[in-house]
Amino acid sequence: MCPLAKLFAVLWLATAAGAADPSAAEILQRVLAHRAPKDFSLQARLFLSPDRVVPATLLVRNTATGAATLLRAGHDELLILQPDTGPVRFYDRAGEITGAAVNRRFAGSQFTLYDLGLPFLRWPNVKRIGAERHRGRDCHVIEATATGAPYGRMVLWIDQTFAALLRADGYDADGNLVKRLAVTSFKRLGDLWVPRAIEAATVPPGQALPAQEKSRLEVYAGDYDTQLPAEWFDPQSFSRAAPR
Repeated sequence: MCPLAKLFAVLWLATAAGAADPSAAEILQRVLAHRAPKDFSLQARLFLSPDRVVPATLLVRNTATGAATLLRAGHDELLILQPDTGPVRFYDRAGEITGAAVNRRFAGSQFTLYDLGLPFLRWPNVKRIGAERHRGRDCHVIEATATGAPYGRMVLWIDQTFAALLRADGYDADGNLVKRLAVTSFKRLGDLWVPRAIEAATVPPGQALPAQEKSRLEVYAGDYDTQLPAEWFDPQSFSRAAPR
């Protein structure tokens, strides 16, 4: 091969390598790493149904080793610990929530505790199955599978530019669509874009979307310049404290 041909071959290989799509694991790692460097609080409304609304608060504490979220809505309180390494953990005032109890609905909504913690972003068995436009955005489409989880398979739409989860479809062990989580809008909070509205739709057996069993969490205000006490997010302190 002549020197010029070799040069073109090297340039072509470099271009092809640079244009290669990232792996599913790399994409999800970007999603998990894309979090606020500061604590913040959000005021929201939780629409249990079109005519039933309860006020909600989300308090998020970010540290060098992970994030912790305290959610309050109605009479329910939930603490979610999302370390950079290790599993997502859930707590209420009675202690840690494990097993099938993570399928419990939060505040009577269509959001389960598991849905709110997004553990499927950490499932190890993932693959990129394509790219699609979703709500006007270019997205990676990722399939994740797990055993012993509330969903047997998840299909995820991840914004290619902002590494944000835009939609998640959950399937049961028989391959039936049973849950759809969708971010329908975003809100700017300081230098951070956070979901402004998230919908959870439960698909009853034998039915299909659009489902009538739908809830929406809608953020209307937030404080990005806040410092939240560490003890609020300590599992032992949280479980010992009296309910509000």
